[in-house]
Amino acid sequence: MRIALLGGAGYLGAVASHYLAALGHHVTAVDGLIYLRDDDPHRLLPTAAQFVHADLRDPAALRRACVDADAVVHLGGLVGEPACAVDEQLAVELNYASPVLAAEAAASTDVPHYVFFSSCSVYGSHEGTVDEDTTTNPLGIYARTKVLAERRIAAIMTDDQSLTVLRLATVHGRSPRQRLDSVVNRMTARAVATGRIPLNGGAQRRPLVHVSDVAGVLAAVLRTPQGHRTFNVGADRENFTIAEIAETVEAAVPGARIDRGPERDEADARDYRTSFARLADAFPDLSSTPLEDGVRAIAQAVAAKELGDPDLPEYDNHKGLIVSLSRGRIQALGSPDCQRLHTEYATATWSAR
Repeated sequence: MRIALLGGAGYLGAVASHYLAALGHHVTAVDGLIYLRDDDPHRLLPTAAQFVHADLRDPAALRRACVDADAVVHLGGLVGEPACAVDEQLAVELNYASPVLAAEAAASTDVPHYVFFSSCSVYGSHEGTVDEDTTTNPLGIYARTKVLAERRIAAIMTDDQSLTVLRLATVHGRSPRQRLDSVVNRMTARAVATGRIPLNGGAQRRPLVHVSDVAGVLAAVLRTPQGHRTFNVGADRENFTIAEIAETVEAAVPGARIDRGPERDEADARDYRTSFARLADAFPDLSSTPLEDGVRAIAQAVAAKELGDPDLPEYDNHKGLIVSLSRGRIQALGSPDCQRLHTEYATATWSAR
């Protein structure tokens, strides 16, 4: 299968590239390399993968990526509310305009299958357990761009094309393009580096998923294109409170201790328990990597100095974006296509599915 991974040199993309190439697929990783890193992207990717350096907001580049592809997977963009809040226009261009433009390119070139990486953050805060039929409740820019992109892409793809939306739980674990700013990775890196685990609040619930499991789910859905469908990506047993995550890290890192702060972190009000029954029913042979395994892998990498200084901006989407903006590595384009889609974002209603 010929697969175009848009954002294929990122945290998720680098792992997915290796996973899919190992299965014998022809992988083309298209990436704008928006974060400040010294890595040669070819060193992040398998030797069998092709790398294309291109802006994911460029319709011509997106169309070239779609030509002759059996599947196009959009997993690029700005991840997390702190990074998106730095420049809302840029966030809208990368998280909404880019996947919509890619869907338009895929529709016009008759790509059989389009896969869009969304997030369980679209659920925001809910009592009880949420599933794919739960009304979305986005609480910030990141979640709003994902909600709107899901809707718009579904309207673009034809009935003859398959569309799969993957709403990811919070991802953790090792990647060739490492991130240390998600909750599990951040707590673990801090625990190893300082012996302390900052914990603000703790009662909020988060579903988790290991980065390698995301790649496994992607491979599974690519094998079975089927109409338009949405999956929460994770496992029921991997639903935790923030406090439980901190306690897992404390148990895994010798000498580490939790520093407890206020009962609730008002900067991030997301709170939900997620059902992954639809994914488990569709792909019963998929297995999930336990939280402890992801924690141990990050702890070992930090302790062995494999990552250098864990506080470097390259490991943090928010800090890295600020550096990239200051050095002119990335900026809002304001192109006619981006302006058109920014207007759609600005006038959208968020609460309806």
